[in-house]
Amino acid sequence: MAGVQGSVQESGLRTFGFALAFFGVTSLTIYSTRFSGGLALVWFGTAILVALLVNVPYRAWPRTTIFFASLSICATTLFGFGPHAAVPLALVNMFEALVIATLLVRFRPERDYFENWSGFVKLILVGGAVGPALAALPGGALVAAEVGGGWWSHSIEWFAGHGLGTLLVLPLALLLARGNSSGLAKLRARRGWGELICLSLFSVGIGWTAFYQTAYPLLFLPILPLMIACFLLGRIGASISVLLTALVAFASLAAGAGPFAALSVPLAEKAMFLQFYLVVILLVSLPVATALKHREILHANILHREALHRMISDHSDDALLSLDDAGRIRFASPAGVRLSGLDDLDGRPLSVFFEEADASLIENALAQAGASPGMTKVIERAVATRGATVWLEAKIRAVEGRQGASVSYVVTVRDVTVRKKEELQAMRDACTDPLTGLPNRRAFIKDLEPALAAAGERPFSLAIIDLDHFKAVNDRYGHDVGDLVLKHVAKIMQRLSDADCLFARLGGEEFGMIAWHDTVTASAELCERLREAINEHQIRDADGVMFGVSASIGLARLDQPCSATLALQTADSPLYSAKAAGRNRVHVAQGAPGWKYRTEGTDERHRLMQCA
Repeated sequence: MAGVQGSVQESGLRTFGFALAFFGVTSLTIYSTRFSGGLALVWFGTAILVALLVNVPYRAWPRTTIFFASLSICATTLFGFGPHAAVPLALVNMFEALVIATLLVRFRPERDYFENWSGFVKLILVGGAVGPALAALPGGALVAAEVGGGWWSHSIEWFAGHGLGTLLVLPLALLLARGNSSGLAKLRARRGWGELICLSLFSVGIGWTAFYQTAYPLLFLPILPLMIACFLLGRIGASISVLLTALVAFASLAAGAGPFAALSVPLAEKAMFLQFYLVVILLVSLPVATALKHREILHANILHREALHRMISDHSDDALLSLDDAGRIRFASPAGVRLSGLDDLDGRPLSVFFEEADASLIENALAQAGASPGMTKVIERAVATRGATVWLEAKIRAVEGRQGASVSYVVTVRDVTVRKKEELQAMRDACTDPLTGLPNRRAFIKDLEPALAAAGERPFSLAIIDLDHFKAVNDRYGHDVGDLVLKHVAKIMQRLSDADCLFARLGGEEFGMIAWHDTVTASAELCERLREAINEHQIRDADGVMFGVSASIGLARLDQPCSATLALQTADSPLYSAKAAGRNRVHVAQGAPGWKYRTEGTDERHRLMQCA
């Protein structure tokens, strides 16, 4: 609540201060620049009101405008055309200020008129041309009706006087109305006030030298304090320097001294040309101040980003690296020491984070990233360190130098062991039968397809194992016991597995085998040992009763490429033969892939390996 009250009080004080300045400045300009009883050729009031309007909420505009209109009426009544013309002239003045303020807020709602070129150009066009031009038409008509003369000439005088006056004062008025500019912040310091005083004295001295003599053309001299003001105090310093220069210049004109008073033109035109001169030097200095402000903002952003980068690099678990064009490390964050195990990384290649065997892979990744600057190359490799295996992920991006300069690289290295283990476990889970722990059908097909593709060079055996009367086991003993049977069979298969033989559960009570034995006889003997082990294994049910199961196996030798479906059909055929022959036996297919069992001629088409 106290903050709100303080804000309202500050806003009221600002409005009062601008109102006081408005009344004082307009009264002074009306009193001193109405040559031959006509229009005031210097008008700063619009700039003061516009600066206040763009810095207060829209809801405050009506009462602010009415308040300032009453001040304008008072000033015109006391020092100008009198009460009969004060009201319409005040309305035109308010119209001009409202047009400028509305357009400035509409075009630049951020109100950053001095932070970038776009805002600065719009400020100049709207404040110095659009607003005064729209108000000059009714304003010129009112003045012509009051003092006579041509309507067009009075409109031109209005446009020139109000446009130049607004451009001259509006920058300083906007900065003062905002109240939080960097220039004002500098002035709050003791050194800032000292710089301002010295700069003011210097500006006045240079102005006196340039405007109170005619022996030498020294009108360029005031640019010197303006540039110094830009560098020391920024935009507000430039505006104050121009204002002081203007005061000295107008004083010299009023005293009839200096180059402006020496012009062979009427006094009104001298005053107009003086304003034009002052606006020109202001427009010379403000872009410089704007550029310096932009540079200051960029520098502050760079410092902020550097501090943020330092904070991240010092406390991040990821190693942040900068590499030269040869791929050697020139900067490494503290995490790089931990992930690499090295105390000093300067000048070392990126491959020090990985195994020696991966060096060529890292070089290829750098080359690919360098060929496409801006694109990120990601590599993940396992690294053996301190007796454990960790996974590191490197993200590499090339940064292209300016004008064809060689590229450099930015790299992050992260320990992704936990994530990688989760991914590998997920892959294992996706390829593993959850009940038996054997590979599932998906994993079996994944191994079968490349084996079939290479069957011409490396023949192998494919078997399908089916438990006999397994449905009866489930029906008699229950599914829990049936699952126990499958687990026991899987353990037998795991004992018989080796580098040349793998088993998988294909679904239900059906299992598969791939064996890379030299002959089909060796694979058939393995299948026979499996059949015997299953047949001999006894299982205890829930009541303690022991029972056993048997298996029928169909085996096929594959020595040429074919589809997985065709290969499974080839092994299925001897399985059906074994089932038809009484189960609990191994049958071997004798035909080419795709051969199907027929009940006729069984003995000729199969080699039967019967159990005793």
